[in-house]
Amino acid sequence: MTGDLCPLALLSAGTEATVADIRAGKGMQARLFGMGFCPDARVKVQCANRGSLIVSVGDARYALSRGIAMKILVGCAKGVA
Repeated sequence: MTGDLCPLALLSAGTEATVADIRAGKGMQARLFGMGFCPDARVKVQCANRGSLIVSVGDARYALSRGIAMKILVGCAKGVA
């Protein structure tokens, strides 16, 4: 993937990005892969509140804590980070 990478937690609501890498333990990686957060997956931040994010992956929507969202690296959109 070309361009800069940033954590999913830094994206604002309405932003779309592509997952580049997941920096987490094997158990968390397996759980996130099962939810659809795998490399090259398109994600969209639906809502970004103080403590959590609502993110859509494919046809599913998930609420992620900011801590977990910091472990998911995505290709940064222009004007982010």
